[in-house]
Amino acid sequence: MHGAGSGDNAVERAASAVAYAVIGSVGLVAPRRVPQIFGADAPTADSRTEVRAVYGGIPLAMVAVIAAGRRDGLRAAAAASGGMALARATGMLVEPRSRTATTTGFLVLEAALAALLHRAAAKAAPGQVTGARR
Repeated sequence: MHGAGSGDNAVERAASAVAYAVIGSVGLVAPRRVPQIFGADAPTADSRTEVRAVYGGIPLAMVAVIAAGRRDGLRAAAAASGGMALARATGMLVEPRSRTATTTGFLVLEAALAALLHRAAAKAAPGQVTGARR
């Protein structure tokens, strides 16, 4: 990450990037594992490709945005993480059987990532690569 360790939002950016890198790597390398976490499967090549695209590609793109360290990018990543948490919470309300430890754990993770990224964005100067020294 550009400037990691030198800016005052480096911890938030690093923690968020690591979390998304793990999620994205699992989605890309082990696409059957993602739906299995939630009791489903990806039995066809098309379904595994879909998992790779969504659960691999999007989180890895988030890593790139976080690594770039620009305020607008961090805000967008925070909004995306918050949107995932909100959609998951909505699902848990309309599908009470989805209130499992796994689903709750992902809700907490997504909300925490949204908060970390929001904090990182708040610490970044507009248009500045965070962590860059003035």
